[in-house]
Amino acid sequence: MYRIKDRRFIGTRIRDRRKELGFSQERLAEAIGITYQQLQRYENGRGRLNTDRLQALSEVLDVPISYLFEDKGSGKSAIGEIDAMYLTQEEREFVEILRKINDEESRKGLKVFMKLAAEKKKRS
Repeated sequence: MYRIKDRRFIGTRIRDRRKELGFSQERLAEAIGITYQQLQRYENGRGRLNTDRLQALSEVLDVPISYLFEDKGSGKSAIGEIDAMYLTQEEREFVEILRKINDEESRKGLKVFMKLAAEKKKRS
């Protein structure tokens, strides 16, 4: 049965993903339009997150909102159980590899390459 996660659990998920991406608190806070002190409150479970803030965090952290509510040990992929149902194995591999690239310039370059490749297929 599904258990509602407390603020501390969600804060830990935010902190873990932020560190995984190599973001400082200042960088993440700026990206979602808050102070780093407010982000500290969220990460420590002392601040209440509204839906707008959850959505902004999921976008910047490049994870579905459900990621913030999933147990690490649940065996669920970081891309989420429902999302994974609609992806091929190759697509899941692309997503997992992409999430391991910490360098923002490399990620942007890869995105441009993929868009160009997709456009080339459309023209053929």
